[in-house]
Amino acid sequence: MSSSDSCSHRRRDDVAALDPTDDARAARPRGATALRRKLLACAVAFGAMTAARGALADARTEARLHFRAGMDLIAQKQFDEGIRQLQKANEILPHPNVTFNIARAHAEAGHIEQALAAYREYIASDPADREQVTRIVEQLEQRLAAQRAAAIPEPKQPPAPAPPQQPSPQQPAPGEAPAPPPPAGEPAAQGAPATAATKAPGAGSKAAPGDAARIVGAARTEDVYQETVVTASRGAQSPLDSPNSTTIVTRQDIRLSGITRIPELLRRVAGMDVMQITGGDENVSMRGFNSRLANKILVLVNGRTVKNDVLGSTFWEALSIDVDQIERIEVVRGPGSALYGADAFAGIVNIITIEPGVGKSGFRAGYGDHRQGYASVWASAREGDFAYRLSAGYTRYPRWSREVADDRIDLETSGQSQDLGAQNVRIDLRTSQRLGPQRELTVGAGYARSELDIYGIGPFNDYNLEVANADVAVAYRSENVNARTYYSNLDGYSLLNAAYLGHTLFAGRPQQHVVNAELEFVKTLRAPAPVVHDFHIGLGYRLKATSWSYLEDDMPLEHQGSVFLQDSMKLGERVTVVASGRLDYVPYLERLIPSPRGSVIVKPTERQAIRLSGSTAFRSPTSLEAYVDLPIQLALPGLELLSTSRTPGSSERPIDPEQIITAEASYLNQQSDYFEFEVTAYYNRVSDLIVLAEPQRTTLSQRAHGSGGLNPETGRYTSGFGGFENQSDVYHVFGGELGGRVYPIEGLDIFANYALNRSVHQRPDGRDALEDARTSRHKVNAGVQVRTPIGVDGEITLHYQSSQVWAEQVPTGTVIATKQYELPAYTLLNARVGYRFLDRAEISATVFNALDGLGDNALQMHPFGNRIGRRFMGFFSYSL
Repeated sequence: MSSSDSCSHRRRDDVAALDPTDDARAARPRGATALRRKLLACAVAFGAMTAARGALADARTEARLHFRAGMDLIAQKQFDEGIRQLQKANEILPHPNVTFNIARAHAEAGHIEQALAAYREYIASDPADREQVTRIVEQLEQRLAAQRAAAIPEPKQPPAPAPPQQPSPQQPAPGEAPAPPPPAGEPAAQGAPATAATKAPGAGSKAAPGDAARIVGAARTEDVYQETVVTASRGAQSPLDSPNSTTIVTRQDIRLSGITRIPELLRRVAGMDVMQITGGDENVSMRGFNSRLANKILVLVNGRTVKNDVLGSTFWEALSIDVDQIERIEVVRGPGSALYGADAFAGIVNIITIEPGVGKSGFRAGYGDHRQGYASVWASAREGDFAYRLSAGYTRYPRWSREVADDRIDLETSGQSQDLGAQNVRIDLRTSQRLGPQRELTVGAGYARSELDIYGIGPFNDYNLEVANADVAVAYRSENVNARTYYSNLDGYSLLNAAYLGHTLFAGRPQQHVVNAELEFVKTLRAPAPVVHDFHIGLGYRLKATSWSYLEDDMPLEHQGSVFLQDSMKLGERVTVVASGRLDYVPYLERLIPSPRGSVIVKPTERQAIRLSGSTAFRSPTSLEAYVDLPIQLALPGLELLSTSRTPGSSERPIDPEQIITAEASYLNQQSDYFEFEVTAYYNRVSDLIVLAEPQRTTLSQRAHGSGGLNPETGRYTSGFGGFENQSDVYHVFGGELGGRVYPIEGLDIFANYALNRSVHQRPDGRDALEDARTSRHKVNAGVQVRTPIGVDGEITLHYQSSQVWAEQVPTGTVIATKQYELPAYTLLNARVGYRFLDRAEISATVFNALDGLGDNALQMHPFGNRIGRRFMGFFSYSL
């Protein structure tokens, strides 16, 4: 297309070296000038398209405005205008409850035929109350039939002989009301004249509004477009009532961004740390402490953890779902161990998929430069109480830069393509069965097979992983009891991407089997009468089995148990106190770990909230940290470092869980339908971080105890010991987040946020360590979303992160040493534009890192990571 060509530019060579040549640097100014002109032209063209006609605002916000206006008008008996407002809301963002209210308003206004049509549309969505609504339809059909029968003129009959005279109906005395007409469906009293008063109510063009209102019952006045979150307290609630600061990445954010990587979607959240190292390796943390194989946040899919227990990280490109199956992503900004236990250390990311039976079936396919590929197909349907959603897909991302040239004869490679960053083939099936009012059983399974290029820990850079993930889940949900159990399996093959001839690739096979079961009891009660309690109590059990050639041979089978309790006490209309607590038994530590949380929410008005909270959280050691047993070959031939969690000559395991204590204050304002904003301040005290221990050379005492020396299994000499340990430093982290969303005019949706993070190291006396400031002190995210009636929509987002300093371990000739690496600040600009047509189809184009080439240095998010370039991708989607 011409518009795409006008925004295109010269591609970089696929095998460009990590460091640009002098010729490349000299050529940048001219290319940068041309690129600026093209970007400006694209921006002008985009602005012209969106300004050509009045546009629609954010779908949820716009639909909410029409919904509220419509319900207010209907309450004032202005039915026609109220129905029009509800219809506009339903056109923007369809919802069965809105269709129900449209039907009810038609019935109350006496528009029986229109009411029947709307009720049938509601029933077609297979709602849980379809039997009750079907009875309403039957009664309205009877009334409509009576109307039509009454409207047919009676044929003229010849005069009949006068019947015997009957007593005339008793006339009311002066001041008395006439006798009421008989109930609908009963004949008039014998001898009563067949007047309009005795015909079916509403005879003629309309039904009697009062009678119809008695049939259809009350309207559904709840705000169906209000954002709700479930992760922070395990129950649906407004973000205004949440005990933690919570951010929602909506379905519209996902669609308008055009982004297919889930971590990149999270970059727009205030305080999130997102780092791409390779084409297949993204690492995510929150409010600091990001790392390779990041493990500071708990990642869930529909409440089910998807972390790998071997390493404690999340392989984002190995999930069995893709972005087209996501309804929303809830991000709890702050510790969550009080409800979710270990690993909810800095926060929680809960990916909530589209429910079975919701939405249409369809597909989306995309292709981009450097052989990027994306495909997703899904089928969703409901038949009575049973519903399903089946999806399948394929994704391919290239490496940002190639590490090994084809002509290297001094290296041995893994065999994986040197141009491949990530490749994923997946299938996922989720079903639901209604068992009665407020009772539902869901069953699902997923499978994904992936090839990933990732960065490991310490000297393990440029690492290849082939992994298969599978899960089976069953859940039961009712008004008072929720139960869930699932089994997940990981089976992989891992090794270094390349190594010098004569060195090992450290091939291994990581495996894990996890069985998880949870039982929760929920009850709302009053005690005493003015105080409303929302009470949750739950039990959990987790069985974990892991193995890997990097770990000890006799890996134990671990049985983990937990119990949690939460009480949300509503003290009147304005104050809520939330008390939460959990106990986790960690087999490796052989002890219970408590995780309390307390929050107070004060609401000056219905749509404002002031929140004060305090909590603790922990992260237990991973299988690798707790049971590592790996000889690491050093650069000097014949030498190795033994990485082990056992101190030489001792059977003790010295690693404690990481600990965080946090205090947070925030203010959330959703008072206006045209803007909302939140201000948050927090303090975190972080201690006992688990890090790679500084390698120690073998001592004579250790040699006397039989440690070190020649390793008969490898044929190399063990010159030192390493492993994992708890860092003695204490980190005092002070931070704040300011964010908001504005809808100044219809069609323009602007969001922005700023995060400040300042960390102070408290070191023990006499300890000297290199500074590690891997968290940017300043982060800014901003974006603009546009939707138009002509079908053109899109988004432009900008992300800025200030400079960082990383302390990383690297191998030298005889040891592994820690060195400092500075990482400059960077700015990332992404954009998408799309066109919807035929109400079913859409074409779109996206650009990632559009500013590449404008600065002196290519964007880099980790000192060892790839230089991030620019990527274009085009998509076509169709709904059946």
